Amino acid sequence: MRGIAALAVAGMHVTSSYVDGPARGWLDAIALGAVKALTNGYGAVVAFFVISGFVLARSLDGNLDAARFVRARVSRLFPAAITTVAIFTALFYAFGFSLYGRASFTPLDVAANMLMLRADIDAVMWSMKAELAATPLIFASVWLFRRHGARPLLAIAAVLFGLSFVGQYNHMIGDDTNLAPLYAFPVGVLLHFRGETIARRAGPIAATIAATAAIAIFCACSFFKPSGTFTLLVECLSAAMLVALIAFRTDGATFAALDLPIVRFYGRISYSFYLLHPLALWATARLVGYLLNRFDALPVTLVLAAAFVFSVIVVTPLAYASWRFVERPAMALRRQPSAAPSDHPGEASVIPMRSERFYAVDRVD
Repeated sequence: MRGIAALAVAGMHVTSSYVDGPARGWLDAIALGAVKALTNGYGAVVAFFVISGFVLARSLDGNLDAARFVRARVSRLFPAAITTVAIFTALFYAFGFSLYGRASFTPLDVAANMLMLRADIDAVMWSMKAELAATPLIFASVWLFRRHGARPLLAIAAVLFGLSFVGQYNHMIGDDTNLAPLYAFPVGVLLHFRGETIARRAGPIAATIAATAAIAIFCACSFFKPSGTFTLLVECLSAAMLVALIAFRTDGATFAALDLPIVRFYGRISYSFYLLHPLALWATARLVGYLLNRFDALPVTLVLAAAFVFSVIVVTPLAYASWRFVERPAMALRRQPSAAPSDHPGEASVIPMRSERFYAVDRVD
């Protein structure tokens, strides 16, 4: 699911400037609407937050050690982010390449971006700033649930949703970051503790209908204000339904596509892919412009599809290299060879693994 979400963000990057523009015929107009529905990038980030809350709650429920949790978060988030900012910085000093006019490449600003205090060099890192800010929130949510049940988490999510109407709160850690969907993290934590109960109440047909409805609603949110307060809430609830069904309802074929090797691959490299995809936007924009100007009869949808595929082909090797040589070594270093099985969320006995799909998702973090 994380890999598909990363591809949705990439699709939004490539197509957002064109999906609302003039189409070349009524079929092209319909196809552009479909493209917009499938590239709900902002909603995909909300889905990232729900998934993080869910997966990290599994880890913490197996071992509620604050120091271990902080070390794991640092080793998971920072190495790939530091590498990405270093690549952007090297390209700027070597070729003058910068995607954003407000980006600053002074040593202090580069350091601030590497530490996720700013996100002007690689704008997609705003969500990583939010992830970092949510670290104590996730830990507190698990601690509170284990002692007082679901009510404190419901209260926290409600308060954070109320605060999302306040602009000063939304941009509390910088104008480049939106904290409005922060409540998605405790929602993800709740899914770990209560998701199975919810998912198991529906029969196979009802579960399929719920999954289809959640996907349809999620895609429909593309046609509303991306950062709208209620749009974010609907996206969070839709993503939560999908996570619960994917994790706990493995008796149907609704999500069989998530077990395909190519989908698993992009799930593994999704973090680096998400961070590095903006590198392809300069070339992609020029490719779209050339194709639109050179071939007047070519549907805009086809041009955008070609540009999206091009961007994925360009970024995938870089993302794989970052995952293979940066992310994996950093994650391996945080694990002690003699650690008990409970230190590994994928092997914890708190909730038995019910499918290889769940195991694969759980081990990503």
